[in-house]
Amino acid sequence: MVAGATAGAFVPAPYVAYAPGSARDTGPLIEVPAGRGHRSRGDIYFLTVSVVRPTYLQALLGWLQSDVDVYPRDIIFGDRSDEESRSVNLQLMDISKLVAARVTFEELGCQVAVSGTGVLVVGVIPDVPADEAVDPGDVITAVGDDDVRYDAELIEAIQARRPGDRVRLRIEPAEGGRPRVVTTRLIKNPQDPDLPLLGVDVQTRDLRYDFPLDVSIDSGAVGGPSAGLAFALGLIDRLTPGSLTGGQRVAVTGEITEEGTVVEVGGVAQKAVAARDAGADMFLVPTGEASAAEAHAGDMEVVKVSTLDDALRALSSIGGNASTVDPSERVCSGA
Repeated sequence: MVAGATAGAFVPAPYVAYAPGSARDTGPLIEVPAGRGHRSRGDIYFLTVSVVRPTYLQALLGWLQSDVDVYPRDIIFGDRSDEESRSVNLQLMDISKLVAARVTFEELGCQVAVSGTGVLVVGVIPDVPADEAVDPGDVITAVGDDDVRYDAELIEAIQARRPGDRVRLRIEPAEGGRPRVVTTRLIKNPQDPDLPLLGVDVQTRDLRYDFPLDVSIDSGAVGGPSAGLAFALGLIDRLTPGSLTGGQRVAVTGEITEEGTVVEVGGVAQKAVAARDAGADMFLVPTGEASAAEAHAGDMEVVKVSTLDDALRALSSIGGNASTVDPSERVCSGA
């Protein structure tokens, strides 16, 4: 019994534990050219989750805590190593910051050109044909004879075909090396059976945008795409006069797409605890995760959002100036 207890306290278990992380104000993390930024009252927090590889004892304790979730490791990371998972998550963070900047400038009326060097696979739906052909971390660089440089080109190439069609993909492995060519079959899109679906989640590799201003966001060692909406709102607040939050403290989570759609991110229960502990007045969350956030939010107001426009309307409702922010020729011209 003593040996078993000792082993349980020190031997790593094949699980991953999600625990409450931190809430960080985006304002000090955003840099814009001198003379181009504006000060603002209030705070826009981005939230993190503490991801731990627990011992057996820690996993057991996690199952007993309401604000900790414990999952089998392979559900979260598949067959990737910790180092590979870390690398993918850091890439996703870099991409999310670029997408947030693009959405910001387009919200302010600017035109933004886009380029990339392929499409990074970040997830594959289990038990679809593509599950046998590609792995998370692979990069798709061509569909048939057509090169694909960024995710929109991949989507266009897939949607030009039909469910059941076989497609040839050129793949570059995550760790580098010679490309390979695989063939897989498209399935029906569950939301519209007339549309084809490859069955993968993707992001653009080496994503590049031609922005009118040089902006940067210091995300530190945090990985993943879940701060995208927070960064977009923080950038809008920094580049425009007035206060987007009306002086309130607003916590935000959710990946944002190039179309301004807010995507679910996971770990919302833990992020709700982090936001609550930071004293946030409002918590903006993807629509499908509102219930999980409310269960851990205490007295903090939880608002579900599906788009950037939803988030801006929510901030206007607490006294923010989102409804009066106009496209800025000065921002778009870079002058």
